[in-house]
Amino acid sequence: MSAKEASKRQPARVLTVTSGKGGVGKTNISINLAIALAQQGKRVILLDLDLGLADVDILLNLSVKADLGSVIRGERKLEEILVRAEGKILVVPGAFGDENMANLGDSARRKLIDAIEQMTRYVDYLVIDTGAGLGSNIIDFTANADDVLIVTTPEATSMLDAYAVTKAVHNRNPDTAIHLLINMARDAKEAREASQRMTSIVDHFLHSPLHKEEFLLYDPVVGDAVRRRQPFLLHKPHAQVSRAIKAIARHLDEMPSVHNSKSHQGFIERLVDRFTTNHKAQVSARIPPKR
Repeated sequence: MSAKEASKRQPARVLTVTSGKGGVGKTNISINLAIALAQQGKRVILLDLDLGLADVDILLNLSVKADLGSVIRGERKLEEILVRAEGKILVVPGAFGDENMANLGDSARRKLIDAIEQMTRYVDYLVIDTGAGLGSNIIDFTANADDVLIVTTPEATSMLDAYAVTKAVHNRNPDTAIHLLINMARDAKEAREASQRMTSIVDHFLHSPLHKEEFLLYDPVVGDAVRRRQPFLLHKPHAQVSRAIKAIARHLDEMPSVHNSKSHQGFIERLVDRFTTNHKAQVSARIPPKR
């Protein structure tokens, strides 16, 4: 697509997939959700933003010559690191084991925002796989997305951590559409009970309903696909977990984005505003008061 054609397109809808703790299947869901959207005819880029501990390329069995860190350091252009993966998606590989990526400074954050702006010009969806937890970079990028999918298992500590992330995202930006995904539930009853508990807590303490609750049941197909380093949606397209992820992608795509109206800024504008506010606060804190 030419730059002229891209300028006429609506900016990509930005979906971040995050979690309160690791080991809940967040990256696997990011990958398969991106592929499910592509199967619906959407142009999709999957951005591995698990800063410093990226592993999307491993799960997709990709050969990566350069990653997002090389773009931020000015060594490569974004188009030079894009990798075409199975399922007709483009992948931006993240950096693994890079401490500087895990703790971005002002200049690096600005370069990252510029790179993301490039991505949103050419696709329908930008799916961002974030790191787990409450890091400032994670919450900034998550809270300013059009949609946030918070992944948790029904286990109590995972649910507690998921609530902590939900609260942090809501406090940072109350307009963000937060969706909950209960993963690896033993059956539908367990998934619905976990979802109802989280919904009740969020409604009571944050006074803000979750936009959509989804669940994926435990399926050995997922583990088998991981060992093969292949998305489960492609490994076993008719498995129950594959049918479920396709339904989730369809539900998300059918829901209007809360940021699509003219009264709302786009993802990049929200990020820039947040970045500018943080920068001014840091500068102000360093200036001694007048005497």
